[in-house]
Amino acid sequence: MGYSTKFVSYDLKSQNKNYDDLYSYLKSFPEYKRINESFWMVNTTLAPKELRDQLSKYLDNDDLYFVSSYGKNSTSAWYGSIDSEVRETLVHEDN
Repeated sequence: MGYSTKFVSYDLKSQNKNYDDLYSYLKSFPEYKRINESFWMVNTTLAPKELRDQLSKYLDNDDLYFVSSYGKNSTSAWYGSIDSEVRETLVHEDN
């Protein structure tokens, strides 16, 4: 599988935690753009669920994050949500 665009969005809940490792990880991709404070675009060979699992190394259990691919056959994966219907599926994979 070649490189493709993935969107990463997160809500960081820990006020005093240093998230520099998360930012360094996101900047490690061949191409990346920080669109907003908590919304990034990265080019990677990872599927959304693989990228979500990698992000979990840099985030806490109370943080919320979402990864989606871009394009015709897009997929998504996330951990947690502020929406009660979505929150019931804490870890989600859409293939």
